[in-house]
Amino acid sequence: MITRFQIRGLVAAVPLVVCRTVVAAGLQVSPTGLEFLPPSPAQGLRLTNTGSDALHAQVRVFHWTQANGKDVLTPTQALVASPPMLSLAPGAQQLVRVIRLDAANPSGAEDAYRLLVDELPPPEERKETGVRYVLRYSIPVFMAPADPPDAAAIAGALHWSLRQDDKGIFLQAKNTGAFHAQLSEVSLLPLGGVPVQVSAGLLGYVLPGMTMRWPLKLGTARFPTGTRLKFSINGKPIDQTFAVDDLPL
Repeated sequence: MITRFQIRGLVAAVPLVVCRTVVAAGLQVSPTGLEFLPPSPAQGLRLTNTGSDALHAQVRVFHWTQANGKDVLTPTQALVASPPMLSLAPGAQQLVRVIRLDAANPSGAEDAYRLLVDELPPPEERKETGVRYVLRYSIPVFMAPADPPDAAAIAGALHWSLRQDDKGIFLQAKNTGAFHAQLSEVSLLPLGGVPVQVSAGLLGYVLPGMTMRWPLKLGTARFPTGTRLKFSINGKPIDQTFAVDDLPL
């Protein structure tokens, strides 16, 4: 049984070779993220077959945490997907209901999950090749508190620092708040220097109470004392900048 996965990004679509003939993948999934607001017991995920052949898909639910600067997925029964297995004719759509079984959240903090949507090759190809998956989507799912904070409050709960090990320099973010931070358009702003772009698009997520890090392929000379950071939170630009702890000597 698979008990742990490491994942990156908002939606990961990973094509795998299953036969000698290359066929354009037809599975499309929307939306790219789900959020449960009280007292919502269920949300919907729509799967569409845009290809010219029938396809088979599987939907699995995992609890999402972060450890040692990486994403970790573990099996859960707090959410279920219905139906978990489906077949789609060309041009067909299927609504998958994501149902919350455990509505209690005594801490009031946000909780996070991931839906893994896998396109499966036909049964005859699975027998011949032993390859399980053709295409995979990883969909974030959040159990939000009754009163989610705004982007500025989420940003204020992040503690930024620069770290270094034998693999290089990392930008690290620790989330001391109770709500996730989706980070994008991240730039380092050295005092009196030229801004250094870390990510033009999505950098990643930091879940509540978790710490994440991202490698930087840049020299330490670019980050003098006084370096600050500018970024977007959950798709909303932050007008202020935040101090970044210097690398320890």
